[in-house]
Amino acid sequence: MKNKIDTVDLMILKELRNDCKRPMRELAQTLRMHPNTLLQRIKRLEKSKIVRKYHADVDYKALGYDMHAMVMIKIKKSGLEDEHLMDAVAKVPEIVALYAVSGAADVVAIVKAKNRDDLVRILSYIQSQKSVLRTTSYLVLVTYKESYQFNPLVPGPTKS
Repeated sequence: MKNKIDTVDLMILKELRNDCKRPMRELAQTLRMHPNTLLQRIKRLEKSKIVRKYHADVDYKALGYDMHAMVMIKIKKSGLEDEHLMDAVAKVPEIVALYAVSGAADVVAIVKAKNRDDLVRILSYIQSQKSVLRTTSYLVLVTYKESYQFNPLVPGPTKS
């Protein structure tokens, strides 16, 4: 059975996406709800796994990770079934996201590296995996929007 989400739940989710560290009383006041009611609703959203985790927005550049790259990985025909490959690549700490995709590439890795040598080390490791045929890397020059900024609860642009 699907969880029933109403307008109030959507408003709660929108506010949590904007700032999940806000004090409960302040959030309740913004939403014009009693704090206990708000807490019960948040607990229900967590229990139903609609709210899975709370995250910190980390400035990787401030930590010295100046290289941001998307690495397209082409693998052998049975590569997606090669759990060792996915586990080995996913365990690289600098790989912040790993996706199986359709299209020219089979897998996309999002990489944060400290410098060019660090990125070369990561790419060499990926390329050394037996199921990997080739990689194509794209350096990110400017970031306009991060994935954590996606909020389906905010209406998108409309046709003019």
